[in-house]
Amino acid sequence: MHKRTIIYRGNLKSCNYSCFYCPFAKHRALPVEMEKDRQSFERFCDSIEKRTQAFSIGAVFITPYGEASIHRWYWEGLSRLAEIHEIDRVGMQTNLSFSVEKCLKVFDPCGGTFSGRGSFREKLCIWATFHPEMTTVDEFVSKCHKLVKNNVMVCAGAVGVPENIQLLRELREKLSPVVYLWINKMDGLKRNYSPDEIEAFSQIDPFFEYELKNPDAAVQMCADRCFVEADGKIHTCNISRTKDINWYDGSEEEIFEPVCSRKRCTCYLAYGGRADFALGNIFGEYSICRIPKKFRAIFFDLDGTLIPARRRVDGGLSVQMREKLAALREVSPIFLATTMPEADVKRRLKADMDLFQGFIFASGGYLCLKDENGQKEKVYSIDISGLSEVIEFGESVKAKCAVSGKNGAAYKVTLIKGHHSVWKDTECDRMTELLKGANCRFFIEGNCLQIVSRDRDKGAGIEEMCGWLGISAGDVLAVGNDKEDAAMERVCGAFLDVTHPVNATDPGRQH
Repeated sequence: MHKRTIIYRGNLKSCNYSCFYCPFAKHRALPVEMEKDRQSFERFCDSIEKRTQAFSIGAVFITPYGEASIHRWYWEGLSRLAEIHEIDRVGMQTNLSFSVEKCLKVFDPCGGTFSGRGSFREKLCIWATFHPEMTTVDEFVSKCHKLVKNNVMVCAGAVGVPENIQLLRELREKLSPVVYLWINKMDGLKRNYSPDEIEAFSQIDPFFEYELKNPDAAVQMCADRCFVEADGKIHTCNISRTKDINWYDGSEEEIFEPVCSRKRCTCYLAYGGRADFALGNIFGEYSICRIPKKFRAIFFDLDGTLIPARRRVDGGLSVQMREKLAALREVSPIFLATTMPEADVKRRLKADMDLFQGFIFASGGYLCLKDENGQKEKVYSIDISGLSEVIEFGESVKAKCAVSGKNGAAYKVTLIKGHHSVWKDTECDRMTELLKGANCRFFIEGNCLQIVSRDRDKGAGIEEMCGWLGISAGDVLAVGNDKEDAAMERVCGAFLDVTHPVNATDPGRQH
């Protein structure tokens, strides 16, 4: 059994923001209501302190109707829970209107450290929602960055209002790349999102598609979580029906027996807490907090991922991409895994090569790692002496031949047709015949037929480089966008597919 996640929602039904569509903005709570909310939350924290070990609780997350972060007792309560050794995560949803300095001072218990495990702040997760009606991009970003600098885990997000696409693009550009920006589906849109809107939101949030899928409910996937209300009423999740027993009276078996009458999981708090959540390898054991895991290394595809697909202009990354990668490598080492040979990558990236600690060129045909001892490299050569027929065939279909090598050994042969030409099925079949028995394989990207060592691909390259680094590929994130990147998904602990219709490379064929 995994550690369990408990979500709490108190009596609070007031907010310091005045968004026109929100009922909680219109309610001004009386002192007696605030006192009731405080007492309810303290009672809940008392129960967590008593039950953490027995119930195997690993995370407690506050999802208020109103705004909880402006009330001192929530920070005091989270502080108490953070002191519990067995609890790994505490956090809350917020509009980010609180004072970071004052609230972290309240949160930090006993100086904010605990023996052998770092700062209590490293347990704190803030789910920050951007309200463009009430704050500016710069104010919101400044607060996010202040939290990150104070060792607090942060994710940020907003509702996917089509009219706000450009504003949300600006938000994504200004946020640090270590802060995941999510987009929630807009309820009440009264129409489906257009393909262009889906594409725009997916470029801001690479996981936006999951907001549109609404998976079928599967109650058996929800045994490790519980949603608790102020009076102790419990649900399996925020949208499931109320159970017949109470948090304060029920047994462990009763409390965590999953019950659901829904047909579909229609919000993140519902589908993101399931044991079979598709992005569990990205967000980790406590995926409900929406904070991506920290990875030991990140491998990026180049063409179509870091630069537009088959871009003709050379000279480096965009300013925005360069800044993102520079910030990201402060958190985790970054590497390049590309189908291109070394010479092409150098021509395209120029000085931006220095951003990366290592390279997998030609789908694993040549590996290069920079470390404190200098440079380590390995070439997987192909026998070009046996490729004369291949080269002749290429010439017969008007394809230019380029041989890429290192230290006197060829590791890739590329047959390049005209810019708008494609490789026909009959030509690919002929190539398969010509390479039969050779130590090679080939694959197609656009107008290029590329030949590399038979047993090499990006996945094999990552496994070998992870061996050099002394880490497991299971602790690695790979980012790519086409068929040749599937090998990275095969071996890595997590894979982020950034395929978008406007820049995806041709799926191609593999042999």
